[in-house]
Amino acid sequence: MSPDNPIQNNAASQELGEAFGLFLEASKALEAQQAVLQGQIDRLSKELVVANSRLSTLLHSLPSGVILVENHIVIDFNPAALRFISTLQVDLEWKIPSDWKHSNSIRADEYLTRLDGQERILQVQEIKSGLRSVLQIQDITSTITSRIEKERSDRLAAMGKMTAGIAHQLRTPLSTALLYASHLSDATLEEGQKRLFAERLKTQLMNLEKLAGNMLMFIRQRPHQAASVPVNAILDEACLTVQVLCDERQIQLIQHFETDGVIVNVEKQSIVAALVAILENAMQVTQSGQCIEIRAASMSGRLEITIDDQGPGIAPDMMETLFEPFSTSRITGTGLGLSIARSAIDSHRGEILVSNREGGGARFTILLPCLTEL
Repeated sequence: MSPDNPIQNNAASQELGEAFGLFLEASKALEAQQAVLQGQIDRLSKELVVANSRLSTLLHSLPSGVILVENHIVIDFNPAALRFISTLQVDLEWKIPSDWKHSNSIRADEYLTRLDGQERILQVQEIKSGLRSVLQIQDITSTITSRIEKERSDRLAAMGKMTAGIAHQLRTPLSTALLYASHLSDATLEEGQKRLFAERLKTQLMNLEKLAGNMLMFIRQRPHQAASVPVNAILDEACLTVQVLCDERQIQLIQHFETDGVIVNVEKQSIVAALVAILENAMQVTQSGQCIEIRAASMSGRLEITIDDQGPGIAPDMMETLFEPFSTSRITGTGLGLSIARSAIDSHRGEILVSNREGGGARFTILLPCLTEL
């Protein structure tokens, strides 16, 4: 194309003008779309500000502490969290305060601490989403107190039901003891008969003492002297207590313990007594040549002990009343052993469960909170 050709120059100018016009129209359309988009952004920004304000107001008014953690670092928290942890700061690593101790609970997220000079029980619940976590801290002291009061009320109600049973359980050995005592006052009685009646009187008095002791153990509500005790020490003592009886009846006591180094904060003798009561109950329904199996393991801050027997299992009509005082199907039984066991486990905020195994026999499961390994 020659630069001096006017026809070609006019055509080029016309095409350039049309292209410029299209560019202007496209620019105006983009500007209009940008204006609409900016309007939407402004509207969403205002809504986000309002939503954040509402969320902030809500979080500030919550009695529970809320902490936002990202990659184990605290990035935000509400004022209530400072009531529970006064040293809480943004950009610091999140960890449970060193003065918080695990509570006597089967839950691993409950802790004991002191707030405003009082001992409180706190629960820390965590919701994870990738590297972020939302932690909620609640003071559940009143809830636990209500539970303890309910347990106390239930125990008092059970004690009311015990009255008739106590009279029945005491009457027979007491009457027998009085009879033997009256014989001893007979001047014409020979020395050999006196010794015989004295031994029988002693046996009846020991039965009365054991019954009274069992009733006192049932009435007790909370552990008196809890201490950190190795789980294996509790299991070994309970098994040694019943091993002689098992040997006499030719019952094999099989033990599987995976609890090396695991400790629990309990009153040792009450937990040992609970295990012995369950093991003795298992022996009552186990025949010579059969076995009783006791297993123990810990996982996620919880100790689980299972005791299996090869007896006939628990009758359906006994399931609901099995742990009630004086609930027994045995003529010579007091029905207090399992009640004492449940009382001891409940007092440590644990659980005791019972079920019939598919292969026959019953299974008792004890769950207790345990501490970290030594």
